[in-house]
Amino acid sequence: MAESPRTFCRGHGCLWAESQLIAMFWIFLVTFTMSEVMNGYSTKGNQIGRCLSDGSTEVFAIDHEPAYLSCRLCIASTLLTMNDLKILGLTITWFKEIHKNGPVKPLVKMDRIAGEGLVLEFWPGTVNDTGRYFCSLFNGTHNITGPNMNLSVIPINKECYIEELTYGRTGEIGSSIELQCPQIEYKNNIEDLKWYKNCQENIHTGSSLLFKKLEKENAGYYTCTLTVERFGVQYNITRTLSLTLKEPSDKPKLIYPLKEHIEVVLGENRTINCRVVAGNAMMSQMRLTWSLGDSPVVKCKQTQPVCRNNMREEVENDERYIVRPLIFTQIKEQQLNKHFKCVLQTSEEHTSGYIILQQKGKSDVHGVITILASVLVVLIVVAIACVVFNVEIALCFRDLTGKDETLKDSKKYDAYVLLLESNETLLNAEEEQQFALGLLPAILEKQFGYRLCLFERDVPPGGSADDILFYINECRRLIIILSKEYVDDECSSMYELMTGLHQVLVEKKIEPILIEFKPISNIKSLPESLQLVLKSRRTVKWKGSKSVSKQSYFWKKVRYLMPAKGGQRAEKSLFP
Repeated sequence: MAESPRTFCRGHGCLWAESQLIAMFWIFLVTFTMSEVMNGYSTKGNQIGRCLSDGSTEVFAIDHEPAYLSCRLCIASTLLTMNDLKILGLTITWFKEIHKNGPVKPLVKMDRIAGEGLVLEFWPGTVNDTGRYFCSLFNGTHNITGPNMNLSVIPINKECYIEELTYGRTGEIGSSIELQCPQIEYKNNIEDLKWYKNCQENIHTGSSLLFKKLEKENAGYYTCTLTVERFGVQYNITRTLSLTLKEPSDKPKLIYPLKEHIEVVLGENRTINCRVVAGNAMMSQMRLTWSLGDSPVVKCKQTQPVCRNNMREEVENDERYIVRPLIFTQIKEQQLNKHFKCVLQTSEEHTSGYIILQQKGKSDVHGVITILASVLVVLIVVAIACVVFNVEIALCFRDLTGKDETLKDSKKYDAYVLLLESNETLLNAEEEQQFALGLLPAILEKQFGYRLCLFERDVPPGGSADDILFYINECRRLIIILSKEYVDDECSSMYELMTGLHQVLVEKKIEPILIEFKPISNIKSLPESLQLVLKSRRTVKWKGSKSVSKQSYFWKKVRYLMPAKGGQRAEKSLFP
């Protein structure tokens, strides 16, 4: 029993996966709502649904090469993972459309088609796999359908590349470019990618292909091939890039301003130049001007607060520039925090940049700081609320999702109840026995629908040690009621305790719930294995009359540690 408490908690989950998902959900909900309100919108709530599309729903693959489909579903616009499915109690099924706009049928797992969680893989894909697919998730209450995906498995032709699986890239002669193999889902041995030019010459092995300086002869088709293995069989995944090169651009290009914030002093004189790299273009072939909003800044003729001067040409380091000055004869307060825009117009394009004047030492960051501080305060409050009310939040989340952890493990009982008593106090432990045999089943069984295994009630008299182990193994939780500070070797239930703790700490087949019925002043007086459980987060303290009501924190914490049971409905309390 030398395993540390941290290792023990990690082995049994300690409900951290569920708590973290719930905390993330609430933090996202509050911050999302706040940001929407700040932008003048309102939200009606977030629910599980489809993710926003970030790519084509068309998936192409080559005949007899692996194919890969991914089910994309979200909670509050955050992509669900396989671990989230387990926490939310969701199961996934993949379907294929038999005929266009016709009936669908669920896919049956086979050696070649593997549906693992959110991923459907074909090892390999064949032409007959071409069709429309979608995924569906179900948690016993809600059904969520994912987006449709069209899979096209294309037969190999005589050409060295397949047009549908060719991805275009464009580069400029003299510049650098790095080619990445597109749409490769298997990253484990990506450094073993083999690159071919025009399907003949093996030019490189590695995750990418780098050209430091492109030349005309670098144009062509580049094929990357990755070899993957499954169950001892090797498969090739092939993708092709078409690299097209163009001559260096010699068009005018705006280089200043782009998005500039300039600190100024009220009353000062300031000139700001809009600069364009001219290339081979003549000044007469372009129009360069300044504007404030939609109104052009006037030309400089007489003394004016702000005006634009004539364009002029400058040469620096053998490079031609066209310059249009914006002149502030005297910076005034009404000119601050306004967008002064420089616009470049040619026969082919229209580009612009802007400047914003800000008073020195009083940059407009107060609003940003206020917003960030507000968001930070909200996040801290939500985080504290999630810690303080994590039990209530978890129970509410279970009710909303209809989560049920008891459907598939084929266990008969939800918890084995073990009352620890020494032989000396066995006859005088009426209060503890009334709690273990009366109040506990009255609340958990009659009020919340759990099924408990009580030694005195459910185990036949004269049962052997193997019988006790059998009944413990039939339970999802082990409830240990600690009724005395010190449990020595004379404890009447020592064998049950050791058997249960062995299943908890060694076999890891059952999760514990330790009810501290009476305060423990000296933890070291307990067996070391029981100390380990007591130090975990799976401990609940009985506080006498304050804990009797089923609405008390005591019963909420017990339910939180018990397995989630779908369809739980609490009847009217029998207790005050």
